[in-house]
Amino acid sequence: MNSKIICIAGFNIRLQSEKADNIALEESFLPFVLTNDSKSIDLLINTINGIPPELMNDENLLFEAKDQQQKYFSIYQHEQSYKFIVYNQRADNEIQQIALLNKNFSEWIIYKNSHEENNVVYPLSYPMGPLVFYYLTVKYNAIMIHASGVFDGEKGRIFTGFSGAGKTTMAYLWQKSGNRIINDDRLIIRKENADYFMYNTPMFYTDISKKTLLNSINLIYHAPDNIVARLNGAKAVSRIMAFCIQHGYNNRFIEHHLEFLSELCSYLPVYEVGFLPDEKIVNYIKTYAV
Repeated sequence: MNSKIICIAGFNIRLQSEKADNIALEESFLPFVLTNDSKSIDLLINTINGIPPELMNDENLLFEAKDQQQKYFSIYQHEQSYKFIVYNQRADNEIQQIALLNKNFSEWIIYKNSHEENNVVYPLSYPMGPLVFYYLTVKYNAIMIHASGVFDGEKGRIFTGFSGAGKTTMAYLWQKSGNRIINDDRLIIRKENADYFMYNTPMFYTDISKKTLLNSINLIYHAPDNIVARLNGAKAVSRIMAFCIQHGYNNRFIEHHLEFLSELCSYLPVYEVGFLPDEKIVNYIKTYAV
């Protein structure tokens, strides 16, 4: 049996193949690979090269992620749980993988379209990887969010907002001022004991695994002047919820996010931050978003 273990946001994920398939990972996943095989496992992924024809049907559609040009993935009811049809993002709606998730979200079977040579299987090719991460957060006390995260040596801050609001710009400005970037697009937030931590996830570029304490969440937008306002209660929860990665076809998933964010917003400060795209915003936030 071939196997690898990766650690994403503190979750240990074993990928294994009972056949002679060689499990491969994109370069961005390699810093997350564990060399110690004795770690306890939070999720098991069985990988198989080749898709059974009986799984190709498109009955019982629950949710579909797509834009005007391309499908990303489709989710179907399958027995007591879910089937995922995942599409190749470099081809026109070509099926890349079909995956089955068991009912308690502890085990996946990922069938990979058998185009690779030498029996090599890439089970977490985008967008399969982020799908696996999302259902980990649904199972455990965590969420995944479109955001950038920074650590200034004392405090960890998340910056989130609509597309074009300045998440990448904010990360760049903090990095330019000598601060550490955790991630500039996709973060996992976990509650561990009484505190909240943010973790990076594998992206299209390569970075080491990172974790830091989370001290505040900042909802950002471009403005003619730098300005900070504190948000509380349901308004803070609903505003953050808009930027969480979520599949709203199941009420349990929505309730999970609402409960997690309600607790988070009662524990951490949430700010609305308007900013000018220059380095002055770094000290402004350190002064006023405390």
